[in-house]
Amino acid sequence: MRVAILANRANSFYRPLAEGLERMFREIGVDSLLLYDGLESLPRKQRAEAGKGANWRGRLFRWAQRSAAWLSYQRLLRSLRTVDVVVIVGHMPGAYFELLFDDDRLRRDVPHLPIVLYDLVYLGSRADWVKWIHDGVANRRVPKGRHWGTNRYDHHLCITEVSEFPVLPGAQRYSPVGINMIDPSLALEPREICALIDFERPEHLPERAIQIQACLEAGIPFKVLHGSYSMQEIRTIYRSCSLYFVAHCESFGLPICEVQACGGIILTPYARWCHAHYLETPEPGCSGRLPQNFIVYNNDSQRLVRELNRLKRDYNAETALENFKRDQPHFYRGNATELARFMAMVDDGSIHSASHRDHPTLGQLAEAVEAVEAGPDERGAS
Repeated sequence: MRVAILANRANSFYRPLAEGLERMFREIGVDSLLLYDGLESLPRKQRAEAGKGANWRGRLFRWAQRSAAWLSYQRLLRSLRTVDVVVIVGHMPGAYFELLFDDDRLRRDVPHLPIVLYDLVYLGSRADWVKWIHDGVANRRVPKGRHWGTNRYDHHLCITEVSEFPVLPGAQRYSPVGINMIDPSLALEPREICALIDFERPEHLPERAIQIQACLEAGIPFKVLHGSYSMQEIRTIYRSCSLYFVAHCESFGLPICEVQACGGIILTPYARWCHAHYLETPEPGCSGRLPQNFIVYNNDSQRLVRELNRLKRDYNAETALENFKRDQPHFYRGNATELARFMAMVDDGSIHSASHRDHPTLGQLAEAVEAVEAGPDERGAS
């Protein structure tokens, strides 16, 4: 069996996920082809209004763009015809937007190839995002269009399905394969205790002010992220810091894993800001449990100062790394058993190029959310 992994080199989650997945496939003896230009080469639907009203220079530019896109897609097709399954690295909500790629064209050109998504999380356990995508909520940056549910893909790989919400009824076909963080750029290095303040979020300036003031009161030096960084640059910073402050509610929070892989501790004002890192999905109305490396200070400045003073005395990078490996091994080296199970289903035909037809549409997922929110009494009465 051979797998194609479609990614890019953007300073984002795509490359770490793709390279980690490549290592995981190697571990279970599966040959993989990592295509860094794969996402850019996917076919796109031509918008009807594109190029309208342009002068000859504009029309020539559009023609050149379409020609380059066609050539890239042909190169991609030649690669895809050498593999048994293709994995697209993406993240909700964008992975379900109509504009991401032309589904009909891709499936027509490689009709026997299962198309699989590898995401940080799983849409089927994100009731809030199901509603926002379905309703086209503008302040969540959902564009207009006929977007997809889990029926866009033949299967879903994710780092985790854990969140504040349980997996929706009818959306249970996914594989939580974790992520592989074993890379030379993520390692323990000698360092003095130092905190890292995440990128500024305008809607959470009060929480940020408490983090900075507490570091000053506890006498802990800190660095502040701003601008943009290459993967090499940001991981150099992670290796130099002992403590990482979460800045907002994370969809997943890949830096949380990267920092722990370097022996760091995670500090968050609220547990729910790190809900994808709960040890398990909590019961409705209950708070989730976070692993030992997490410190939740409830946005209490004095409590945070006490925790920082304790860390000045007790922090140990080797202990933090061992905690990470013990509490969430699937976030450190991935879940080889789950990945091998997925490949076995591809091999025996349980996952095939038409499997997507059996997965819920976006409308069906939205109806499932409404039914869950209505509760058993209202469902029984309807």
